[in-house]
Amino acid sequence: MMAARTVEPGTPFYASHLSPHDGGIVSLRILNASLLLAWCFGCLDSGRFPQPTLSQQLPSGRSVKVTSCQLVWGVEHGERHANQDAFALEYVTAVSAAASKELDQEALEVFELIRPVSEQWGFSTAYVSAFASAERSGKYEIFAFSRSADGRWSCKRSSAKVFNTDSGHKPGRS
Repeated sequence: MMAARTVEPGTPFYASHLSPHDGGIVSLRILNASLLLAWCFGCLDSGRFPQPTLSQQLPSGRSVKVTSCQLVWGVEHGERHANQDAFALEYVTAVSAAASKELDQEALEVFELIRPVSEQWGFSTAYVSAFASAERSGKYEIFAFSRSADGRWSCKRSSAKVFNTDSGHKPGRS
C-alpha cells in the first residue's frame, strides 16, 4: 500500500514532491525527456510521406508531375532586384537528359504553364527545372527563360546537382 505524502498547510504542493519511490509516479524530468524524444523521432524524415505532385497535361498529350510552382523574388545578399523577380516551376520528367532535343521540347511545353502569368506580372525571366524524381536529388536541368523588349522569349539550358556528391544522393543514404 502506498503511504500518503503530506505537505504543511499553506505550502504549495509541487510535482517535484513526488518521487518514483512513492508509488511509481515518474518524475517530471523523465517525463519531459520522454516527450521530447518522442516528438523528435516523430518529426524525422522517415521517407514515408511522398513529395506532393500535381499532374499536368501538356499540349503534346504527355503528362508531367509538377512538384513546385512559386514566385521567386530577385534578392541577393539582402539587396532587392525587382527586375529579377520570376516564376519558377519544378517538375518530374521521364525524359533522359541525354535525349537533349526531346527534353528541350518538353521544357518548352512546361514553360507554357507559367508563361501567361509571367507576362501578366510583367516579368522578364522565368525558370523551369526538370528533375528525374520527385525527391529532388541528383542531377537536374534548369531552363532559364528571358523575355526581350519585343516580347519574345529565349531559353538557356544548364545542368545542376542538388547534393554535393558524385551519386547525387543524400550523404548517409543509399
